[in-house]
Amino acid sequence: MNEMKLSENDIVELLTENGGKFRTNNLDDAYNFCKKVALGHYENFPVASVAIPSTIRKHFYSIYAYCRIADDLGDVVGTRNKDLGINLLNFLADSANKKFQSNSFNPLFLALSNTVNELNLPGEPFVKLTAAFKKDINFSQPESIEELLDYCQYSANPVGELVLRLFGEYNQATKVYSDCICTGLQLVNFLQDMSVDIEIGRIYIPNNLIPNITIDDFTKDKNKFILFNSLNKLYLLIYNLFKEGEKILKLVHSKRLRFELAMIISGGTIILEKVVRLKSDILFHRPKLNGKDKIKIILNAIKQWK
Repeated sequence: MNEMKLSENDIVELLTENGGKFRTNNLDDAYNFCKKVALGHYENFPVASVAIPSTIRKHFYSIYAYCRIADDLGDVVGTRNKDLGINLLNFLADSANKKFQSNSFNPLFLALSNTVNELNLPGEPFVKLTAAFKKDINFSQPESIEELLDYCQYSANPVGELVLRLFGEYNQATKVYSDCICTGLQLVNFLQDMSVDIEIGRIYIPNNLIPNITIDDFTKDKNKFILFNSLNKLYLLIYNLFKEGEKILKLVHSKRLRFELAMIISGGTIILEKVVRLKSDILFHRPKLNGKDKIKIILNAIKQWK
């Protein structure tokens, strides 16, 4: 089995001191566990593509597995049991502050401890992610675009920082453009997941763009024009974020990272185009990439890469 989708009970059992039924003290097994978790989630964006060098791919998987599990705590566990979700996210944050060294039989922490030590990664980006997902559990609709962008500083931008650090390409210049890309991707995710998020009582469109309109009102014809105009403002913002983020391609030295970033930007842009074409139907349908889209992503990335 090359992938693994953890259930809610699996996540809770994993996040015990020694990993429960998943416990191991074998580092290779721990990294393999992280790889299965990382590949067990459908994503519209590349997950550890061939552009990631084999020498650091295991570290990519360990970081990505952490991100997926933390996200599931906010979206799955915390949705059903707020206290449990918050407690487990606090446990993750505490483990990150300790650089995952206190849980030697937990496969997630065993792999992450090795990743953090080998690459000298800080704990702060991991902790920021847990802060974002705690906000999801205690969700309230953002009041403004500024508040939405602040959320992205915790939910998305730390992932970009970690990827840059994996390649040894993190600095203040690359950080700025990485943040643009990651924030753009997060906003695209909010739009493409709108039909799913509405089902659990979340709407990430800022309140000041859709004043006095509730989730239940979105399906009413009289509000579709307001919704469409509100989304247009977000579309333009995302497009500009991706265009600004492209500047990072001239700054990174690694050809592989440059190609990976070009694919991510291309993928995000294509998803944005699909969202725009759906118009108000985005309330009912989640766009997905097909085979032609994936070929287009690669071709676009090659053009940018050169």
